[in-house]
Amino acid sequence: MPNVAQKPSASTDDAAAAPTSGAAAKRYQSILRDFMAYTQESGPYLEGHEFTDTELSGITPEEIIRFFKFKLYGDGDVNVSDKPLSGSHHTLDYYKKAISSFIPQREMAWDTLTRQGNPTRAKSVNEFVRHIRELESVEGSSKKRKKKDSASSKQQSTTSSPTTLSPAKRARTTAPVLPGGINNPNAIMSEILQQVHQQNNSVIDFLGTLGSSIDRFRSAMQEKNQCIMSNIHRLNSSLEYFNAYAPPAPVMRLP
Repeated sequence: MPNVAQKPSASTDDAAAAPTSGAAAKRYQSILRDFMAYTQESGPYLEGHEFTDTELSGITPEEIIRFFKFKLYGDGDVNVSDKPLSGSHHTLDYYKKAISSFIPQREMAWDTLTRQGNPTRAKSVNEFVRHIRELESVEGSSKKRKKKDSASSKQQSTTSSPTTLSPAKRARTTAPVLPGGINNPNAIMSEILQQVHQQNNSVIDFLGTLGSSIDRFRSAMQEKNQCIMSNIHRLNSSLEYFNAYAPPAPVMRLP
């Protein structure tokens, strides 16, 4: 039976039920689909997919921590000893709240013996979030570190002036040329989409530490970014086919 969100009696955020409509509901559902696809290795799940109470009751604190590591470090099995590469403890708080809202026993504390209750409220999960907060306190969140690295890069650029190509010029010089000097449109479009994807990744990282209000926009950007990556893969496949079957350039014969 699919999980149906009901109004909880508890007042804590961890015990709050998932919103049933609006932008918040879409954000929470997107995070849950992302989490289940990663932990169950069976995704991606389409929008509107409903998980059963049995599936949701099987979520464990270990799976949540592994998902958190993947989001912060790109590897769910990493040994955490350094500051996050992307996001912060604010990001984890939002993910934690979103996943918790779908747990059938969300109002119950996690019981380590019976393995029942709300796994997002487990001691190990809270300790992991606290550990990330402590790591960030040394030099700040990933957002602050990126600002510092950016300032350092600008300072270095003033001392040296290497010759570099702009993204637009690089796209023109690297794109395959067809007979008659015409650039391959698939290659150009693929280059543009990759630039947009990189830019969106920067925006996503920047917004990762600004709290729940900004996380809403971040989730929307992630969904759009997935669509962009899908189009990049389609264009690359089309480009491979085009290069394989494109007619050869005509041979010019001198009189």
